[in-house]
Amino acid sequence: MLENLPDLDEGEHVRTHCPVCGGVNTFTVSNLAGRIVYNCYKAGCGIKGKRNVLVSSNFLKTTYQTSCSSGAKRSFVFPDHWSVYLPPKMIRYAEKNKVDINKIQLYHDVKLNRAVFPIGTCDAVGRSLGKSRNKWHRYASTGLPFIVPNGDPVYVVEDAASACAVSKYGTGFALLGTNLSEILLDILKKYPHIIVCLDRDASAKAIQMKLKLSQFTKTEVRLLDVDPKENPEGVLE
Repeated sequence: MLENLPDLDEGEHVRTHCPVCGGVNTFTVSNLAGRIVYNCYKAGCGIKGKRNVLVSSNFLKTTYQTSCSSGAKRSFVFPDHWSVYLPPKMIRYAEKNKVDINKIQLYHDVKLNRAVFPIGTCDAVGRSLGKSRNKWHRYASTGLPFIVPNGDPVYVVEDAASACAVSKYGTGFALLGTNLSEILLDILKKYPHIIVCLDRDASAKAIQMKLKLSQFTKTEVRLLDVDPKENPEGVLE
């Protein structure tokens, strides 16, 4: 009965009638990072599953392309002082914060001494590797998130390193802060299942996010006692 799921492009999401229980608009199908995810939200049905499909190298490009063109206030070119060679101090930073450098494309900003997490091809965020008044530095003004795709669910966290750490269990989605802007909302509402994972100090903001996102998709909140970079398994509790 589920052999003929919709043929979706990467990042596409549809809601329709459930082919199993007949529920009206209770069945969702999404293509998330090359994985077809389907789910019925009608009580008593609960049919769900995942199917892997071919992953395109253009996943992040297709995820960001519309927002890049509309959100960028200036053109962005990766600087010449970004290096693909990662020095020992950056390797140690990655290991300490559960960032898999074999999975995530990182750069070293030699000039600013930062670990650079690229956001598509139109922005990036850099973490200081030394003493700096600003721990994080935003390179452009797109307002876009840092995303590590890995299917469903989507774990919404604060920073890029945390998104890398939790991507073992689903898609890591870094707000790069604690605020849910319209740009972030437009991207998140396309996913079928979101779990907002913020520190308990940001509980009010987490609840506000859930109220907004729940209008469009299934959303949960998990308030964390430990930073996801230190204990990524905490997002599962």
